[in-house]
Amino acid sequence: MSIKAIIFDLGGVVVDLDFSNFYNSIITQSPLNKPQTPIMLEFFRQSDIYHQGNMTDDEFYQLACDLLQVCMVDKTEFFRAFNSIISDINSEVIDIIKKIRDSNRYKLLALSNVNSSHWDFILKKNWDFLNYFDELILSHEIHLIKPDPKVFEYAIQKAGCKAEQIVFIDDGLNNIRSAKQLGIIGLKYTNLDELLEEFKKLKII
Repeated sequence: MSIKAIIFDLGGVVVDLDFSNFYNSIITQSPLNKPQTPIMLEFFRQSDIYHQGNMTDDEFYQLACDLLQVCMVDKTEFFRAFNSIISDINSEVIDIIKKIRDSNRYKLLALSNVNSSHWDFILKKNWDFLNYFDELILSHEIHLIKPDPKVFEYAIQKAGCKAEQIVFIDDGLNNIRSAKQLGIIGLKYTNLDELLEEFKKLKII
């Protein structure tokens, strides 16, 4: 069955992520020094709610205050550090996406677990690659996050073809597993060379 749509994850595939500044600027400022593992797990679990668009910026900041005890860091400084997680773009992957778009053979979609703060930060960068996609499926807008199967059911609808005709690229193994359970062809992104090899096998490039 021929491929008709290709879906790219953003963070960790198209957009480079770097947590070091956020950790150094915010986490280490906690009077708990290095917050205990259960506290950090709870913080990131609650962050998923933020990614789903079910928590406001103020609520997310207050969460950090309450859990991590970092209220000495004002809201502006907190979000500046938080948005620094979006560090750069993967120009090599973007070149491949542009070639795919220029071939005019496939529908291109982006599917990302992204919160409103990170997304606003990305938009302010005016990165051209966003225009390469026919559809942008963003967790904070649809109120669902990967690996929930409902995300992929939604993506299949947006792709406008059968699951077996879709290739999905993501750096998260659980996301790939969830997509595959619905029949989507899942490729775990590790590096560009491996991605190109998989694309050649599928005769995408």
